[in-house]
Amino acid sequence: MTEEEKELLLRYQQYTRKRNMIIATIIIVAVTVSLVLGFYFFGKNKTDTVKKENQNNKNYETGYDSYTNKKIHEFNSKYDLTTIDGIMSIPITEAQRYSDGGESVVYMPEQILSRKATEYKNNKNYDLAIACLKKVNELYPHSFYAYTRDDYERLVDMMILAGRFEDAKVEHKNLNKLHGTRIDELRNLQKFASETGTESAEDYQKRIIDPYIEEAHDREVYYWLLENIPQVAPKSFGGYRRIKNMNSTSFKQIVEEIEKRGYKIKEIRFWM
Repeated sequence: MTEEEKELLLRYQQYTRKRNMIIATIIIVAVTVSLVLGFYFFGKNKTDTVKKENQNNKNYETGYDSYTNKKIHEFNSKYDLTTIDGIMSIPITEAQRYSDGGESVVYMPEQILSRKATEYKNNKNYDLAIACLKKVNELYPHSFYAYTRDDYERLVDMMILAGRFEDAKVEHKNLNKLHGTRIDELRNLQKFASETGTESAEDYQKRIIDPYIEEAHDREVYYWLLENIPQVAPKSFGGYRRIKNMNSTSFKQIVEEIEKRGYKIKEIRFWM
């Protein structure tokens, strides 16, 4: 190969390398632009989709709230919830209207009355609060939704709050006869958990039942204090449990007052 041919070959190779580099650069730029545009349009479409879904959800929620409020208004307009007679006149058929549970538990009659009871309690109108909860307990067994023994007990707690201790004792006893005790309910759940392998009976005992037994006795002591030594009783059951767990000076004073009356705190019984 002559010198001229070598030089021509070298120039051709240089030209080929430059051309390939330019082509590669063009391809890289094209791919990059495609990816950027792809991400942009994908993000835009996704954003538009999310916005559309959010709007649809908002429209659904607005319609849902509107329907729920309408049902609540219908119930409130149908019955006089400002008098005991009006509340107690509500028939059982109100709970039976929604055999499929309706669209929401919120506008079930027992829920409307339960919230009304809270409203009356906050205003210290205990007579109307108690009337609401009495009717609630009548409606519970006929509702599509399931309620626990503690739900029924709310009436008893309201009677305690109103200072109607004897009524509370009688109601508590009647509820136990009609619906069983809370501990019975928990024992059934313990058995179910054990049989299905969800949790061992021993673990359920430690996690649920033992703490409940302790809390139930604490509540019984607290109610006894409200009835018999109200001047030393804390303002709330939660407050009582707090000073008990701390073994505070206030709690020690309570123990002393109980012992002055010839009782031991572990022996205190409130329920009949």
